Amino acid sequence: MQAFFDRETNSNWEMECKKVAYSFHKFGICVIRDPRVNHVDNDTYIDMVESYFEDVGQKYYNGEELVDCKPELSFQTGVTPESVEKARNHEARAALLPEEDKPLTMYP
Repeated sequence: MQAFFDRETNSNWEMECKKVAYSFHKFGICVIRDPRVNHVDNDTYIDMVESYFEDVGQKYYNGEELVDCKPELSFQTGVTPESVEKARNHEARAALLPEEDKPLTMYP
């Protein structure tokens, strides 16, 4: 990531961007370590998010009301209870794609 930040003086930045694109294409994920991020702050944030979802999960399984659950907003904000989200079948749409753009696996 530092190569991208230093792109004015570092000619390696474009190759690093290509690595990111390749990772997304090949694996669907890319892990980036941002040198600007304080790792203590990062750990604090992750702990906060984990604690939030653990608390919401306990409330859900205890049958309590989830104040952050917004079905009236189609769950676009807040938490989404289990079994609400369902994968859509895009098999027919994927079949129309050129061979190089087709998914590696079709809809199960």
